[in-house]
Amino acid sequence: MSNWKNPNNWVNKNCFTWAKKYFSEELEGLEAQKDGHEVSINKIEDLSGDCDLNMRKGKIITIYDMALKLGFQGTLADGTEVIGSITIPEVAHDSEIDDYVFNISITDDSSAKQAIKPLIRKQLQPLICEKLDKFAGVMVETHGSDVYIEQGKLNNPPADQATNASA
Repeated sequence: MSNWKNPNNWVNKNCFTWAKKYFSEELEGLEAQKDGHEVSINKIEDLSGDCDLNMRKGKIITIYDMALKLGFQGTLADGTEVIGSITIPEVAHDSEIDDYVFNISITDDSSAKQAIKPLIRKQLQPLICEKLDKFAGVMVETHGSDVYIEQGKLNNPPADQATNASA
């Protein structure tokens, strides 16, 4: 029986909308605390780029290149509130954890508020990297069946093809 989803050609699924949802669910609410300072990701401010799941000659391939901007809020040990953003200019399928660049911007930047940056870099950044590292695997797990049918599951044609054949 033929694999109607796998014509030995390029099959593509745009997963950008799903990526927005993934990052919102996985990153919003991440928090870190140390020495009386606290910081948490409170929103996805922007996500741009491309995110696709592909199948070519029986292989599932993730191809994505996105820029991610996260909003954060924090409190210093003295009670000073800090608001800002973390921009990761390239979240890509060929990036390793060490490749990610984190640009931290603080709204109403003052020298006192700079104390939040080491907390973000040392405590929050590894948590974000962990979620970025799992992204491709979760995308394949979630959407792989949309671009590929395993050989053992090729018993029946799609319902509309079976109906048309008997007509």
